[in-house]
Amino acid sequence: MNRFRGKVAIVTGAGAGIGRATALRLASEGAQVAAFDISRERAEETVKTIEENGGRAAPFVADVSEKVSVEASVDAVVTQLGLPFCLVNCAGILKISPALTMTVEEFDAVIGVNLRGVFLMSTAVARHMVAAAQPGRIVNVSSIHAAISLRDSAGYAASKGGIEALTFTLAADWAEYGITVNAVRPGATWSALTTPMYTPEVLSALEKRIPLGAVAQPEQVAAAIAYLASEEASYSTGAVLAVDGGYTVNGDLPGKEYSPR
Repeated sequence: MNRFRGKVAIVTGAGAGIGRATALRLASEGAQVAAFDISRERAEETVKTIEENGGRAAPFVADVSEKVSVEASVDAVVTQLGLPFCLVNCAGILKISPALTMTVEEFDAVIGVNLRGVFLMSTAVARHMVAAAQPGRIVNVSSIHAAISLRDSAGYAASKGGIEALTFTLAADWAEYGITVNAVRPGATWSALTTPMYTPEVLSALEKRIPLGAVAQPEQVAAAIAYLASEEASYSTGAVLAVDGGYTVNGDLPGKEYSPR
């Protein structure tokens, strides 16, 4: 498929996990990918992989929690690559700490990257789309923990719930401009963020809890993101697509397995 041929796509958190898988997937379908990451090394590694597979990409170093960094990086994409058709907000962090001992700084750090980052990136990109009278796609990466509690992660859960609320609001606000705003809601997914936490005991509990019986590969989530970024999803906005192997519809709830994005 070449659903994104001739189009520019920005992917944040493109250096690892779902972000990297999404950058590779969009590039494989013809997109020129602006690979955003706070780590230059990771961004460049993703770009190298894309180019080795015949795709086109460029690395951009950005701290999505900082307005100046976001706006400078988005402006650079427009100048160097052209107006983006698609933005995928994948950048995210996780801090495990009981709420009673979590510091305000820890909470703010998670909200800053996970939620403020989505707001800053989305508004920066949307301003360019509106100014050019060009429709576009924004896809946000939420988590099942927007709806299901994750112990000792108040900041992470709050950020993901906020992402979905923001998705609904921006979808309504920007429909008149032809900009669709949707979200995916991954369940347990292999990534640099989660792999250290998937002990044999945790994996056993997850495999029993997930009806499809396995933790997702990031490429499976990337496939859903690519759909929402494509013309095939042109009549979907304000939607949240679960990519969780049936986790949230399973009524049998073991107690303590760990399953963030």
